[in-house]
Amino acid sequence: MFMWGLAAAVPIGFGLAAFAAPRVVEYVETIGIKGSLRDVYDAIRFQERLMEWSAWPSETGSACAAEGEDGNIGARTVFTDKKGKPFGYQEVTALEEAEKVSFVLESKGPPHKPKLHFHLTQIDSETVRVLLHFRNDITPPFNLIQRLAGITKWTRQMHLKDLDGLKRYVEVGETYTGEPATAV
Repeated sequence: MFMWGLAAAVPIGFGLAAFAAPRVVEYVETIGIKGSLRDVYDAIRFQERLMEWSAWPSETGSACAAEGEDGNIGARTVFTDKKGKPFGYQEVTALEEAEKVSFVLESKGPPHKPKLHFHLTQIDSETVRVLLHFRNDITPPFNLIQRLAGITKWTRQMHLKDLDGLKRYVEVGETYTGEPATAV
């Protein structure tokens, strides 16, 4: 009898925890980049350039290909696995000239559509502030599963690597290496 009660309590408890767990993952990260506003903007909006500094392809073991008119709304980076099978993409959804680039990301798996915005501001004659704003609305029970599996934390760490990669790409022309930047 105790085992039946325990067997019923576990899924009920998980369901309640998933219902109570936050359904939104949202954060903002910022970095200063020495370079022109145009160079930073173009490094983000052109998918071919973005894939040179982004950590995602290397860290996930995926290949990428740009689709559509690169640098414009509707351009996509399609992610493929080691067998060449597509499993997701990111699409440019909004551009504000030298101010903002927005993306939506889509992949196989739980239903969700993360949104990513890069806001750019010239803060002095040689420095651009890049504000990365990420938001993902995740339906239960996947909201709890992603948190328990560490996916939300991993995603944020990947975005920090991306900002570091963008900085290195614009400032010194370096593509993503997987190595952290050294202090200067």
